[in-house]
Amino acid sequence: MSVWLLSALLVSLIELAEQDGLPLSIRDVKVSEEKTETSKDGAWVLNVEWTDENNEFEKVSYDIEIIHTEQMRTVHFENIHVKAEKSSHYHWKWTSPIPLQCTSHSVRLRRRDQLRISEWTSYLTYTGQDQNSLTSQVYPRNQVFLIGSNITFCCILKTEKASLNNLSKFVIRISNRTYITETHKDPFSRTSEYFSDVDCEVKNEKSSSGASVFFGYPPDDQNLTCITRDLSSVECQWKLGRKTQLYGTRATNYTLNGRKCEFNRCDPLELKKQITNWTLIARNALGEKIVTDTGDPTHRVWLKAPHNISHAAHARNATVHWSWSVTEYASLLMICQVMLNGNIYNKTFSGKGLASVVLEHLQPFTKYTAKVSCGSHEHFFQWGDWSEITFTTKEDIPELVDVWIQYSENHTYIQWKPLSHQQSHGIISGYKLTMNTIKSPVNIGANELCYSIASENEKNNQIIKLSAKNSAGLSPPSVLIVPHDPGKGVSISLINSTNGGFEVFWKIYPNSTCGYVVEWFPTYNKTQCAVDWKKIPECIEDLCQTWIPPVEFKAGERYTISVFACTNGAPVLLQRSEGYAIEQEPQGTVQNLHGQQNGRNVELSWKEVALDQQKGIILGYKVKITHSESKKVIKTIETKACEVILPLDPGSYIFTVRAFTSVGESEDAILTMNVETTIDQMLAATLVGCSAATLVFIIITVLCYRKREWLKDLLYPDIPEPKLAGKWTTQGIYCTQMTEGYVKCEIQEVHGSDHPTSENPHGLDHHCSKKPLFPAQPLYYNTTFPCAKKLTSIIENPSYNLTTPGPVDVVQTSKPLLEMQDSYLPASKFAQPVCHSEQDSYLPAPKFVQPLSIAVEDTYIFAPTSGKTTPIHVEDTYLPAPKFGQAPSIHVEDTHLPAPKSVQQFSILVEDTYLPAPKFVQPSNNLVQDSYLPAPKFIQPNFAQNNVIDKNTAGKPQSA
Repeated sequence: MSVWLLSALLVSLIELAEQDGLPLSIRDVKVSEEKTETSKDGAWVLNVEWTDENNEFEKVSYDIEIIHTEQMRTVHFENIHVKAEKSSHYHWKWTSPIPLQCTSHSVRLRRRDQLRISEWTSYLTYTGQDQNSLTSQVYPRNQVFLIGSNITFCCILKTEKASLNNLSKFVIRISNRTYITETHKDPFSRTSEYFSDVDCEVKNEKSSSGASVFFGYPPDDQNLTCITRDLSSVECQWKLGRKTQLYGTRATNYTLNGRKCEFNRCDPLELKKQITNWTLIARNALGEKIVTDTGDPTHRVWLKAPHNISHAAHARNATVHWSWSVTEYASLLMICQVMLNGNIYNKTFSGKGLASVVLEHLQPFTKYTAKVSCGSHEHFFQWGDWSEITFTTKEDIPELVDVWIQYSENHTYIQWKPLSHQQSHGIISGYKLTMNTIKSPVNIGANELCYSIASENEKNNQIIKLSAKNSAGLSPPSVLIVPHDPGKGVSISLINSTNGGFEVFWKIYPNSTCGYVVEWFPTYNKTQCAVDWKKIPECIEDLCQTWIPPVEFKAGERYTISVFACTNGAPVLLQRSEGYAIEQEPQGTVQNLHGQQNGRNVELSWKEVALDQQKGIILGYKVKITHSESKKVIKTIETKACEVILPLDPGSYIFTVRAFTSVGESEDAILTMNVETTIDQMLAATLVGCSAATLVFIIITVLCYRKREWLKDLLYPDIPEPKLAGKWTTQGIYCTQMTEGYVKCEIQEVHGSDHPTSENPHGLDHHCSKKPLFPAQPLYYNTTFPCAKKLTSIIENPSYNLTTPGPVDVVQTSKPLLEMQDSYLPASKFAQPVCHSEQDSYLPAPKFVQPLSIAVEDTYIFAPTSGKTTPIHVEDTYLPAPKFGQAPSIHVEDTHLPAPKSVQQFSILVEDTYLPAPKFVQPSNNLVQDSYLPAPKFIQPNFAQNNVIDKNTAGKPQSA
């Protein structure tokens, strides 16, 4: 306490040192709280008043400082500017963040003018409850705050020695006995959104102190409207707007033009036939709202409800009467409206003091609820209150009956729809039926809607008339001409459903005079009078259509839908179709499942599911084949036909057949059957096996033939023959055509020896014998030479890779005598003339050295194993050797020939090598093509160009 006083004195001394000695002119300073209805539970506004004797300057300012007295802590400092007044009296307000009761507040002031600053006044104190309270208290309490406000609570302890609970929310000390809370938007211990409790628990005290506060909004009333209802007084009403959430003593208070009232319940005001102002003030603890209205009440007439309302009803019209409880209404020009069964009547009524209206175009035998409301016709403001009455019109004759026909086997049924309440115009007591085939009419009960007429003996159309009757009389007759067998010649198609119903289309019928009729009935339901129909007055476009909703159909039921054209005569059937509105899986199975073996095939057949059990359009059938022993499913197929052919091997099988729709499958129809082996199957299997083997054999043969050379090289490659050892001798006859028709022949011998010499490097000795002459004949004629003899040993290649000393000259000639191309010829065994006709054998074609000239074309080759190359022009072809000793006219193709086993005058020495065969040109002009032959190595005499053997070289071996 002493420290605070010393600090305050020090501050005062400092401020006095800053002042310049201006005399203090402030007088009569007063400090007080602002009095309100709730200020005793918490005062928030501090009023400061003072007077100033110095009026020297027009504008002055004052410094005001407010402190908490005990702590000498400044809580507010402000400089205010005022305009000097003659009265020199000033008033200033300050709103405290905490209730003023929480602690004492001290205030002081000083003056500032344009020249100097005065000294401070002495402190004036507003004493808080912390100085003299005898109990613990909490402020504020029982007060109202705006929702969302920041509130600081304080707790004043009973004594300075008292202490708060450790969990207390009052944590800030502002005086010896006062503690405050931190600023919170939401109060403590909130009971509801608009009410809270705050507790201050003190240690060692049995009871705690506390306070309650309330939260809400200021008034928001609006739209004040003042009208007259009786033409003599004014009534005002308004809307509440946002709720204040304050009730009881804290609720909003209202005053209208200075008169207290409750919400929308004010005493009537006097009516003045002039423009009048009305003011409404709404006030609560958080604020007030002022709403005004201005107008002439005579232009704001709101009539009351008609009084003593009554009626006089007929079949198709009614009159409503009423009276008015306000006598002033009798002279008022008014307008009235009527509401029938919740709909505003299409006509309004007007008149001075109107008291009745006539309602026309009503339905007979119909209950109506009528409401009447009126308003001012001259200055219409709004409709008045409603007055209500209920009445029922009287009966009238029924409307036309909707009649149709149904054909069922040999009977025809007349069927009609029951009349609705609006169509019957009363209670139907029965029906009257007349036909052109009977004299007296038929009376039918009110509950019957179908009547059977025999049609098996009727060949002409029948005319039917039907009327309904009630207490008012008979309806106009409905006329229908019943056609004889209308469905003749009309095909039935399938129709698909659309969203559980049927969308039906048809073309316009040019002879239609009264529209169309679309009928439908269960296809397999034989119940009489089960048909339903819908009449279409006309078609808008060339293609007519209508929609039959799903409520008309049952799931899994097949319906027949027909379209008739209404004409002046009998109805004409245009089209007929069948379908399911809602498909299901079939309930039954296929019928009469039967299987029959036909050879290797099994023919399964069955009948479709019973029509009444299909429950949908059958899209097909699923056939499953299972092996009886292994239970293995062999195949599953789908088919639309009621039969299927299955190729199966012998064995036992189980066949399962199911019908299916777009929704599901039917139950299984099962057939077990053994498939036997037949003779035809055995023969067919044998034939197929043999054919396959033959085909394979032919393919292999063709392949081997085409690849014969490759196979020969692969399986039997050429093996070089060894050089012959020892002594051996071979002879040959060589003939040369001479002049004057003679042929010169000589016998040559070749001898082999074991040891070659320098003169005979190959071990061969060549000797020529005598040279007889013969008359000239064709070379290959079977001419008998006296010196010829059969060779008993044949040596094809006496010397392997024999190299001859010199080349053989071959003279080309331009005159072809023999041409051989592209074929193999059988070569005969060469024999001497006396012993010809050996068995035929094949050999490669040798090169002949004879008097005939050889022409070679198109390719150059070199003679094999020769010391000197001789260019020969040949064509790319291989050819076999011709048979010697025959006429050159023989043409032989496509054979391989081995070397001939003969020794003639040529002394042919052959080596196993294949060369392209040259084309020989001889007089025969035979053409041989496309064959291969080994090129022999010939050892012949060296011929000159004139085809005569050179004597100098005769007897010596030469290379061909």
